Amino acid sequence: MEDLLQFLYLMPVGVIKFRAGGAVEMMNPVAAACLLSIASADTLQDIYSALAPIAPELRERVARFAGPAGAVFDEQRLRAHAGNNVVVLSLSVQKIKDNVYMAVLADVTKLAEQEDKLYVDRQKFVAIFDHIRDYAIYTITKEGLIEEWNQSVQRYAGWLAADVQGRSMSLFYPTDDTDRPHIDLLLAEAQRIGSTEAEGWQLKRDGSRLWANSVITALPDESGIVRGFVVVSRDITERKQQEDNLKQLAMVDPLTGAYNRRHGDALLAVEFGRRTRSGLPFAVLTMDVDHFKAVNDQFGHPAGDAVLCAVVQTCRNVLRAIDMVVRWGGEEFLVVLPETDSAAAKATAERLRVAVAAMEVVQAGGGNIRVTVSIGVAVTASDSLSELLNRSDVALYEAKKGGRNRVMLSP
Repeated sequence: MEDLLQFLYLMPVGVIKFRAGGAVEMMNPVAAACLLSIASADTLQDIYSALAPIAPELRERVARFAGPAGAVFDEQRLRAHAGNNVVVLSLSVQKIKDNVYMAVLADVTKLAEQEDKLYVDRQKFVAIFDHIRDYAIYTITKEGLIEEWNQSVQRYAGWLAADVQGRSMSLFYPTDDTDRPHIDLLLAEAQRIGSTEAEGWQLKRDGSRLWANSVITALPDESGIVRGFVVVSRDITERKQQEDNLKQLAMVDPLTGAYNRRHGDALLAVEFGRRTRSGLPFAVLTMDVDHFKAVNDQFGHPAGDAVLCAVVQTCRNVLRAIDMVVRWGGEEFLVVLPETDSAAAKATAERLRVAVAAMEVVQAGGGNIRVTVSIGVAVTASDSLSELLNRSDVALYEAKKGGRNRVMLSP
């Protein structure tokens, strides 16, 4: 019994033995300290009086408990003001046997403060998550299954909780996208280095797409073992469009929509390198609009611009998807024909010549414009890229010299 009493007095929580009427028979120092934080010393002999400021219903609850033994209530939080401070006690009451009760008291003020702070912080995060529009923030399991859904996911792309919870985050990526990320590889990288980043198309609930930047961050437990991940996805569709527009401006002639000369040089270098590796020929057509100065002089420069645009559109109608039209300068264009030999290049050039000759550029005030083109054709041989272009220029000169509106093939 002495050992038991010593144990009770050394316990880190307050222990009180009392009778049904409230008389305290035993109390350890921790219990006394807890009660003195909310009550006066002259009330400590009666537990109901001592706890009256924060648990006035205690007497009634003990009286209502009808069982021979068991928990009257467990870990009830009680708050009291001690001066300018708030004290939070945890109270559990157990009936031991008839007319014998045990109360356990613990000062959980600091724990309650931490819990309150966590609750406030969580509410802040929930408010942020639920109201942001350009971001989606959600958690996934170690296997990539979506765990926690919030309003941010719905605002971001329209997805509902029932659509996504328990499903793989691959749900968000279009199956027909050849650049679709491999989720397993992303998660493995995030687990290895802490986080990883991916950018590409993501699906909205209605089937439309947005261009998203996603950061996946590993969430390790206290032992450092990764138990899951948090994903932050941001809608950067507008930025992507701006970047694409800038790239387009850097590559394309703003008037005709054909590639500009700078990008044309890059395309030629790529094709020449491919020809060197594969041995497959490619051809270039140097094409010039005949008597273009006369068009400008007679109809005006806006009409001349319309003619150039029509020539480019006619080329696109005739050429393959892999063929490229470059505005080489003024009214001169270069057409690049990958994997094309001499016979096919000359046939293509002839189709272009006929199509341009057949087109009409309609003028608002009447007087429709018709033009022709002269085309020089050269196919890669053992020469360099500059020699290839020179042979095409010479062939164009011969076409013009021969009367224009014709095709000449470089030997």
